[in-house]
Amino acid sequence: MKSFQKYSTLEREQIEKIQRIGDQYGNSPELKKACKESYDLYRLGKISADCYGQIYSHAFDHYLDITVSR
Repeated sequence: MKSFQKYSTLEREQIEKIQRIGDQYGNSPELKKACKESYDLYRLGKISADCYGQIYSHAFDHYLDITVSR
């Protein structure tokens, strides 16, 4: 996965953490807490907007089962 190589170590750890928690617990308080942690890191400038977007998209698409109606 070439796009994965563009992220820092912290960013890769966050992506893997969300995937691991999502696979293990699905839509859970643990996953929501991990997503909040990633958001806080993004707001502090420790992870990029691109990385946070990847985390957010993956979590919502695969685990949080939220659909948007138009």
